[in-house]
Amino acid sequence: MTVKEAPLNTKLIVRSFSNDELRELSDVESRLMHLGFMDGENIRITRRAPFSHGPLLIEVRGRSVALTPDEASLISVEVFR
Repeated sequence: MTVKEAPLNTKLIVRSFSNDELRELSDVESRLMHLGFMDGENIRITRRAPFSHGPLLIEVRGRSVALTPDEASLISVEVFR
């Protein structure tokens, strides 16, 4: 699943940006990595704008980061167990 699809207040683990590991990262993907969205990182969605059209507030590395739905759809995650 992607961050955009993930439930609120659930501990998640970042897995990847794409299934194609050989391609270069886009500028957006590179920016997300600099913000802390790296493989194995724990994150949590703390707020979501109504109707899925606005930003999501995500806690990563002890700080809050706002992502657009398009940015959130680039990050593959799984539920932390």
